[in-house]
Amino acid sequence: MKSSRKLYKYGIFASVGLGIFLIAASASAKVQGQCAECHTMHNSQGGTPMAYDDNGVLQTGTGTPRDVLLLRGCVSCHTGTNDGTNVIPYVNNADAGGPNYGTDGIGGATLAGGNFYWVATSGAGLDAKGHNVATDSLAGVDGALGMTPPGFTGTAPTDQLTCAGTTGCHGDKSATSDFAAISGSHHADDTTIDGTTVAKSFRFLLGVTGIEDPDWEYTVSSTDHNQYKGIDRTADTDNDTSTISSLCAQCHDSFHNGSGNVGGANPSGAEFGSPWVRHPTDFDMGNTALGSEYRSYGGGTYVPTAPVASASVASIVSTVNFADDTIVTCVSCHRAHGTPNDDLLRWDYSAVQAGVVGGSTGACFSCHTTK
Repeated sequence: MKSSRKLYKYGIFASVGLGIFLIAASASAKVQGQCAECHTMHNSQGGTPMAYDDNGVLQTGTGTPRDVLLLRGCVSCHTGTNDGTNVIPYVNNADAGGPNYGTDGIGGATLAGGNFYWVATSGAGLDAKGHNVATDSLAGVDGALGMTPPGFTGTAPTDQLTCAGTTGCHGDKSATSDFAAISGSHHADDTTIDGTTVAKSFRFLLGVTGIEDPDWEYTVSSTDHNQYKGIDRTADTDNDTSTISSLCAQCHDSFHNGSGNVGGANPSGAEFGSPWVRHPTDFDMGNTALGSEYRSYGGGTYVPTAPVASASVASIVSTVNFADDTIVTCVSCHRAHGTPNDDLLRWDYSAVQAGVVGGSTGACFSCHTTK
């Protein structure tokens, strides 16, 4: 099962014939522009309903009104083509053929979170390429997994994943709809990302902190990227809800933390150590021995194709010192919305070959440098 689409804070919405203006001010990302571009007072104009569906088509007939008096939903506003000039992140590409992804997603028009294009494209076997969000225009329920996320240990959910709210990733988890979950956040002050409110949380992920790259990694390098929050933990039960991996663990909990979710056990019996039985998350590679293959990550330079988190998010990490600044996270290998690769991976896992001289580079070998 897959997770949600993001409602971001800056931008000019150039969406299906209606210009919705959100201008990123230097100090904050508050919406500016005509109220009527986003909201309707009575859901009626000249006898026609004023609510658009997720494909950007004006509803006919009764035209069910949207919460918060909005004209459009998450998908409609965040559908488009990233070209370096747009100041709204598009996470669902509208072009035939989809966004330019390249081999690892950093050389084309794909943003940090990936894109729903591939999971939304009709065809067998595509469920694994993105999170199946309940919308008009994206894929339906995952054919293999249903509505239960892999690694989820609680009571199986009865509702499909949404963008935000109780069954989503973004906004207030106590709210039952996308709109109520992020209500007011596009207008709020987000100068400081401290997790205290939805607006002041990293990418509207309530409680999560980090540094938001202004162009959502449309351009990306070792000095130009999101800075993700991580925790240098020593046990599976350790958790910090301000980290990006903890957010993923809300649905994929046995892949991250919790009693009985053992990541590995070393000869002394201590948990969360090598030999690993599942890939570690929220583990700092600086905990490995000097001279280990992991200490060669990036040659000491942050690798945007395999991003790592840091315990401190006071500033962007460009040169790594292996001191709580090379923390492995879920997003080190995956993108949240989707990719052209199975399991939302940043790269094609089936093409990664160990021990091939002149063969595979990057990908897994960003950290497993001697393989």
